Amino acid sequence: MTVDRRVLRAIPIAVVLAVVVVALVLISLAHWRRGAFTLGLAMGVAGTLRWVLSERSAGVLAVRGRRFDVLFYYGCGLGLVLLTVASLPVPE
Repeated sequence: MTVDRRVLRAIPIAVVLAVVVVALVLISLAHWRRGAFTLGLAMGVAGTLRWVLSERSAGVLAVRGRRFDVLFYYGCGLGLVLLTVASLPVPE
């Protein structure tokens, strides 16, 4: 049984999009902090996949050079996670 190469190249973006769908469901259920945190995690997953996989295997996650892509994904993910953590209510 052989797997088409196009299917293999679609797996990384499918994983990232699955996490994004979970985040959007959380946001639509009025859990915006959890959803934003999950979006940040999706960006981290995208960055990790872009770092680990080759240009050919990364598929559409490879937009620019590897260094730029990884820094961009991690930077956006960190920004979302920090925004979420910073907006937590302060206990009195």
